[in-house]
Amino acid sequence: MKWLLRAVSGCLALTVLPLAAHTSAEQGPEMIGSLIEISLVFLLLALLLLRHYRRRKEKALTEQTQLLSAMIESLPDIVAYKDKEGVYQLFNSHASQFFGLTARERTGRRDEDIFDPVTCKLIRHQDRDARQRRSQTRHEAWLENAEGNKVLLECYRQPMFDAAHTYIGLVFLCRDITQSRQQQENLEYLARHDTLTGLINRNMLHEQLNFALQMTRRNNECIALVFIDLDRFKDINDSLGHNIGDLLLRDVAHRLKSNLRDSDICARIGGDEFVIALSQVEEEHVQEKCDQLLQKIAQPYHLQGHLLTVCASAGIAISPQHGNSAESLMLHADAALNRAKAQGRNCSYVYSEKLTINQHNQLSLEQDLRKAYAGNEFQLVFHPQWRTGNARPERVEALIRWPHKTRGMVSPHEFIPLAETTGMIMELGLWVLRTSCLQFLHWREEGLMLEKIAVNVSAMQINSRFADTVENILRELNFDPHWLELEVTESLMMSGITEVSQQVHKLRELGVEFSIDDFGTGYSSL
Repeated sequence: MKWLLRAVSGCLALTVLPLAAHTSAEQGPEMIGSLIEISLVFLLLALLLLRHYRRRKEKALTEQTQLLSAMIESLPDIVAYKDKEGVYQLFNSHASQFFGLTARERTGRRDEDIFDPVTCKLIRHQDRDARQRRSQTRHEAWLENAEGNKVLLECYRQPMFDAAHTYIGLVFLCRDITQSRQQQENLEYLARHDTLTGLINRNMLHEQLNFALQMTRRNNECIALVFIDLDRFKDINDSLGHNIGDLLLRDVAHRLKSNLRDSDICARIGGDEFVIALSQVEEEHVQEKCDQLLQKIAQPYHLQGHLLTVCASAGIAISPQHGNSAESLMLHADAALNRAKAQGRNCSYVYSEKLTINQHNQLSLEQDLRKAYAGNEFQLVFHPQWRTGNARPERVEALIRWPHKTRGMVSPHEFIPLAETTGMIMELGLWVLRTSCLQFLHWREEGLMLEKIAVNVSAMQINSRFADTVENILRELNFDPHWLELEVTESLMMSGITEVSQQVHKLRELGVEFSIDDFGTGYSSL
C-alpha cells in the first residue's frame, strides 16, 4: 500500500494506493507494522494541519469581523440592526450618542424604549413596508436627539433574509440632513424672493398670480393687479447714494406689506418697481385702495439723518375684463403705469383698451422712426432771423422735419419725445448739427454771409462726451465755433446739474454761443 497526503477542496486527505505485488511473504508482518506506524504519523500530521488551517480561517474571520465593526463604529451616520422580534441587537457609537444610550443599553432595546408613541407607530409602519417590499426603502423623519434638538434624518432600511429567504431583521442607516435641507431651502428662498426687501420676486409672482387667477375664476371673483413705481427714485440714488436708496426701498416694501391682507400678493420685480395683487376686492374700490397705498408711500422717511419724501405712480389692471392670464394683466398694468407717469406722476390710472392701441401706434412709429433715420428721410428747414432795421437776415435757425410716406408730416412734438425715450436722439441730434453746419458753410461759399446758425439741443444729448463730440465735428468741417449757437431749454440751464454746467462752459470757451429756447415754458424740441 502507498499513502499520499494531499489537499482536496481546502481540506487535508489521506489517500491509500496499492503497492506492487512483488512484496515477499517474509516481509509481510514487519511491513504491515511499519505501515501502521506510518499511517498513524500521517494521520496525526493531517489532524495538526487541519487544526492549523481552521485556526487561520477563524483568525481571518475574526479580523474581518473586527474590521467591519470598526468601520461601522467610525461612520458619522446612525447604524442599527433590529432582529425579527423587534429587538435592537446593534447600535454604533454615533447612534448611541444621538439617542443618549449607555454601553449596556446598546442591545436589547425596543422602539418603545427610545421613541414616543407617535414615532413608534410610524416606525412600525415603515418597517412593515420594507419587509413587504423585500427591498431597501428611504424615509425622512424629524427626531429629537439626546440634547433635545429636532434633527431631520434621512433613513434607509434594508430587510435581511437568510438562505431560506426567511426574514431575520432590518439594518438601518440614518444620516443627519438638517443643515443640507436648510441650505436647500435657503437657495429656494433666494430663487423666489427679493434679497433686499424679502418680498417675492418676479418668478414667484407669476406662480402665485396664476394660482390666484384660477381661484378667482372658480369663485367668479375679480383680482386687481397694481404696478407701483417710485417717482424720481434715481435722483435719490444719485444724490444720496445707493445705501440710502436701499433703505428707502425696504421701508416702502414694509409699508406696502403692512397695509395689505394675508390673501393679497406683494412683490418687488426690480429697481423701484413693486407689484400688488388684490384679491376678493370690489372693482369700484380698487382705485380707492390703490390711492391709500400711494398716500402711505408719500409719508416722510427718516433715513440716517435724512428726511425724505417720495411719491409713487400706479397702474391698475383688473381681471377678467383686462385679461385672464398673469402675462396679460402685467402687460396692461404696466401700460397703465406709463400713462400715470405721463399724466404728471403721483397718481393712479386704470387700464383701458385705448392704451394698447396707443402702445401699438407708438411701437409702429418707433419702427418707422428707425427706418426713416436709416433711409435719410428727415429734412431740415431754416427759419431766417433779422435784426430790426436790416433787410437781410443775419442768422438762421435749423429745425428738423419728418415727411412720412403714409402719415404725412409728423410733428416734432410727436417724434422728438419718442427719439428721447428710445435713445435715438443722440444720433438724430448729431445728424442735425452736422447737416446744419454743412448747409451754413455752403451758403457762405455762395456769398450769403450769415453770422450764426442756431441748432436746438435736447437735454438727453448733454452727457460727459457732448462738448468733445461737438468740438470734433466743428474741427472736422473746419467750422468756426463762433458761427454756432446752441439753443437749450430754460429748465436745463436752470437745473444746476454739474455735468451740464461743465459741458456748457467748455463749449463757451471754444466760442460757441448758448441761448434759451422757449423761455418761460420749460419745453424744448428740435
